[in-house]
Amino acid sequence: VPNLRFPEFNKEWKKRKLSDFLTFKNGINASKESYGSGYKFINVLDIIENDFITHQNIIGAVKISEEVFNKNIVEYGDILFQRSSETREDVGQSNVYLDKKVPATFGGFVIRGKRIKDYNPLFLNYLLKTSPSRKEITSKSGGSTRYNIGQDTLSSVGIITTELKEQAKIASFLLSIEGRIQTQNKIIEDYKLFKKGMMQQLFQQEIRFKEEGENYPKWEIKRLDSIAHVVKGKQLNKQELTENGTYLCQNGGIEPSGYTEEYNTTGETITISEGGNSCGYVNYIRDKFWCGGHCYSLLNIASEMINLFLYQYLKFHQSKIMSLRVGSGLPNIQKKDIVNFKIILPCKEEQQKIAKVLSDIDRKIELETKIVALLNQQKQYFLQNLFI
Repeated sequence: VPNLRFPEFNKEWKKRKLSDFLTFKNGINASKESYGSGYKFINVLDIIENDFITHQNIIGAVKISEEVFNKNIVEYGDILFQRSSETREDVGQSNVYLDKKVPATFGGFVIRGKRIKDYNPLFLNYLLKTSPSRKEITSKSGGSTRYNIGQDTLSSVGIITTELKEQAKIASFLLSIEGRIQTQNKIIEDYKLFKKGMMQQLFQQEIRFKEEGENYPKWEIKRLDSIAHVVKGKQLNKQELTENGTYLCQNGGIEPSGYTEEYNTTGETITISEGGNSCGYVNYIRDKFWCGGHCYSLLNIASEMINLFLYQYLKFHQSKIMSLRVGSGLPNIQKKDIVNFKIILPCKEEQQKIAKVLSDIDRKIELETKIVALLNQQKQYFLQNLFI
């Protein structure tokens, strides 16, 4: 029996194989000209990017005959599996089709599990995402440069399941958590849209703050190097970085490149990515960190500047900064282009008010994001303990 259980259930769970519940079939490989219209067809992205699949959220379509469609039909409760992947960890990922009204079909990189015995579709979907199920599926995959899973292999996968009433109870409980996560994500997206609108109105001066009923002075145009020193960081070798450490290393990407026990830049610093696919990305780092060789730091901010205002202004104009990139193989932004970037500045008092409004929204987004992280942790805990 599992570690956690609803009190009304006491029967032992039973070992089964997927072949007791599903028969397997590979998907359609149509000609290139067939795609773009016709029947909705499920591909790998539909499997990995949705909590569950419905007709409405399927991305692709394929033009096939009614006969072919009926032979490859996907109906309510069917399970879809990712057939191959470049990494063993991703092969065999699964999802469930939960549209009772409209069927679909499926592509050649997908294996369909057609229901032959009664089960709760959501329960089986959750069960196949648990660590024991994922480990068994991935361990049975084959290949070297690309990993594959076949129909026979999926048929042999063992699962431990329970009676339908308990399946339904577990599925309903986990679905309620997912609903809370979706609601929370919607709250975050709404805040982000609100902030985007506020930034546009504030930085285009459609909204102006007043002091005792009077507008603040006109905004002035300045070059970035007149209000901050643009300093390129120092590169660390991969061998000098660890997965955990005291100080993060910010380099050319959006996320840290790793961690180190030394720092070369103080906190509360604006950075701009210098090289790579995300060059021009604007970030604000609150703690001491190591600024890498593909990252610019804005240091010695002028006394008439509010640091957080400058960050919010540059973040709003991030796409313009990214347009300064040159090169194709490994794009980069040259320092001469960054230092010449034009900024329109209000007086310090108005900067302070704008920075406060936008930073308050950021703090709210951070708080709501932490709630989502906690809900996801809760979901993972229950996935580990409500199943065997």
